[in-house]
Amino acid sequence: MPTNEASRLVPDDGNVMKVLLTGATGYIGSAVSDHLAAAGHQVVGLTRGGEPHPSWHARLIGDTAEPASLAGVVTPDIEGVIHLAPPSGDVDVDTAAIEALAAPLRGTGRPFVYTSGVWVLGATGEAQEVDEESPTDPIGIVGYRPRIEQRVLAETAEGVRAVVVRPGIVYGRGGGIPAILVDRARSQGVPEYFGEEGVRWPTVHVDDLAELFVAAVERAGAGTVWHGVGESATPVRDLARAAGRAAGVLAAPHVLSVERTAEEFGPLFADALALDQSVSGAAARAALGWQPAGPGAVAELVSGSYRPVEVFGAPEGPETDAEVAAIRRLVAEIEHAQQNELVDRFLSVFRREDPVWTTGHGKRLSGFEEIAAFTHKVLPGAMAESTAVYDVERVLFLRPDVAAVNVRQQPVRHDGSRIADQPEGRPFYVLVKEDGAWRVGAAQNTVAVD
Repeated sequence: MPTNEASRLVPDDGNVMKVLLTGATGYIGSAVSDHLAAAGHQVVGLTRGGEPHPSWHARLIGDTAEPASLAGVVTPDIEGVIHLAPPSGDVDVDTAAIEALAAPLRGTGRPFVYTSGVWVLGATGEAQEVDEESPTDPIGIVGYRPRIEQRVLAETAEGVRAVVVRPGIVYGRGGGIPAILVDRARSQGVPEYFGEEGVRWPTVHVDDLAELFVAAVERAGAGTVWHGVGESATPVRDLARAAGRAAGVLAAPHVLSVERTAEEFGPLFADALALDQSVSGAAARAALGWQPAGPGAVAELVSGSYRPVEVFGAPEGPETDAEVAAIRRLVAEIEHAQQNELVDRFLSVFRREDPVWTTGHGKRLSGFEEIAAFTHKVLPGAMAESTAVYDVERVLFLRPDVAAVNVRQQPVRHDGSRIADQPEGRPFYVLVKEDGAWRVGAAQNTVAVD
């Protein structure tokens, strides 16, 4: 792989490309389709059947597990290929699929982007944030994947702009492996993680990963490898706790041994779930200008796509989704400030002009100064024995810049487990959007009594 930055980039001339996308109907493929189309490119989805994605320019029928079906799919007007389809499990089949997709690009300098994964690196041990220069040491579930990577990169010598992207553990849009954690917490009644206490996963939001694929097909240099990692080493125990929250299960996380995990998921996947890694995604940031912007994995589980919110008074669509996400972040900030007794951060969520607040004990506070004085008095030391979690349940947009928000407040111990003998709260917030940011204009903390 080239090591100097000049060889890792190609000019970005802004031309629209027609891109063939395998795995186009999948979890990652759907996001990549959206982001390619948003960047102005024409997406040709390769699928075995079913309905076309709304952002596709065209659809072709083919199956990468049957390489013979790929003959002729890379037509002369295809200006790039992104291979997202999952491996077949047979090295010869996957090699034949690479040959069928890459051969028509030879001598053109056009991009062929192959999707691998960070599991090819194996356990990273004490090394922190290993990069693309680190040797591969694949675990069993991806045992032959480095050979396929090398097969792809060898196309550079044939005049193909061959690129390999290795995503971390992908999350967001309610899917990916973190959805397994949510489902397990819901079905088992306790959050679970796997292997040992200190296991960490490199993670990436699916929409951030999609942006990396756009950058790779547009401008990554021939023969290069890129790690698609937003957070280098997310503790899986923290993910499990957040997954429990998404499932409505407030309990301390429980670890499953590799042996027990193997009984549930099979030995190959169990080794992957228990794999401890710390992987850097810095190279793509520095050289490709990739800027991951999505919420972190824990935040996404706690207050994102894994826990839907009822929304009223606004049309469905990305603009409303963005506003709801911003409101959820504000409520998460309230929770964080409360849990950590951060007076100034708690006060920062209120608008400065005439906010009002009725406390859970019925005390009425009017104006920012009165709220500030009360908070300085009661918040320090308030969380010594227990704290609470806040989950947005309903949002009513009274106007585009005014929203009424129902919140569920549950008392928890510091390990995240529910305190059964304490009542819940039902905070109600009236939020006002000022200078592009949501702030609390009025709040009432109501205790729920059976």
